[in-house]
Amino acid sequence: MSTSRRTPLKSGRPMAIVGAVAAGLGLVGFLVGISEPVEARRATRSMAVAPITAQPAPTYREINSALVGTNVGWGSPLATLKQDRPGILEKVVRTSAMKNTALHDRLRTRAFDGAPPVVPHRIEHQSSTSCLVCHGEGLKLGEKIATKVSHPHFANCLQCHVEQSGSVPFLTGTSEPIPSNSFAGVLRSGPGTRSMPGAPPTIPHATQLRGDCMSCHGLVARPGLRTTHPWLTNCTQCHAANGEAERPHPLTGSEPIR
Repeated sequence: MSTSRRTPLKSGRPMAIVGAVAAGLGLVGFLVGISEPVEARRATRSMAVAPITAQPAPTYREINSALVGTNVGWGSPLATLKQDRPGILEKVVRTSAMKNTALHDRLRTRAFDGAPPVVPHRIEHQSSTSCLVCHGEGLKLGEKIATKVSHPHFANCLQCHVEQSGSVPFLTGTSEPIPSNSFAGVLRSGPGTRSMPGAPPTIPHATQLRGDCMSCHGLVARPGLRTTHPWLTNCTQCHAANGEAERPHPLTGSEPIR
């Protein structure tokens, strides 16, 4: 009688397989459990939103030049008061009576013929820029004419031009009489001479501090003194200086007052 031996079945292998399957299912369940559920969302209408732009910071140069304070909105109305100047080719009407009136008006603001004119209005002089606002190029306001300055390179205007006053400053509030003097200015010699009929006249006055002829004879000037040809800018090309007017005074050695 033969006997057969059976190989015993190992019980550890099936248990390992079952454990691996259980661990996999547990891992899948864990991952599903921690995941966020997908919620159904309604379709919304998209709206255009303007991009937000930040204002750039100003530079130090802009800060220094910016107007601040209570006068930030102030502006000068002078530009709205200016009247249009005559055209450069506009016909000039000039008579002897108009010229005589202009010369008398010119003397009205001078202590004597040839003296620097006084300032016929109140001034608050801070620098020459204050004067050049009106007298830099000349302007007309109604019947008032601010003539162009012929020597803008002199910065201290009040050194020669003083504010007009009704009394002598150093005698204000006193009973002292105004001191008398025997000073007499030298009057101008009249119209410029001509070398021949039809020739351009000479300049009948001194030219010191009068280098810009357009100051008195330009577009913005007294009507009786306006030139008939303002487009010709080199005046001394035709109008020579009068030697008598430029000659030093024989007594003082200085330029005669004209």
